[in-house]
Amino acid sequence: MIRLMRIGHVALRVADIERSRAFYTTLLGFEVVEEDPEHGGVFMALEGMSHTIDLFPADDPRTAAAQTPGAVGVRHVALLVDSEQALKEAYVTLQANGVTIVRAVDHVSQKSIYFHDPDGNLLEIYYELPDARQLFRQGRGDRDTPLVFPP
Repeated sequence: MIRLMRIGHVALRVADIERSRAFYTTLLGFEVVEEDPEHGGVFMALEGMSHTIDLFPADDPRTAAAQTPGAVGVRHVALLVDSEQALKEAYVTLQANGVTIVRAVDHVSQKSIYFHDPDGNLLEIYYELPDARQLFRQGRGDRDTPLVFPP
């Protein structure tokens, strides 16, 4: 068995590199750490990491197929915050910037908000409860409930 430490980064093909760069940097707080014009990539990181999300332009944005719900492939990319307050702030920030929240769910072991980036990639911002591993092992069954943030 290979002993992995963590997932390193995600590479995304995007229709408009500048639009995506603005979304990920301005709204989600990523920092551009490298640009590689030869290969077309924009490499972005969260604090303390070398890179987290890499953006590459689609070969032809006009003919690139959009994400197909339920198709084989990556379902979503999840981004962790360190507190319930940070999750609430993310929710409010997304809404204030016109981003549609697809769902907000209390998964028992974690609390999550789901939304799309400009290219339709589903993203999740979540807060993991301190005892999440134990709760996860117990199984959540059908205990997921809508997540509501008090004003």
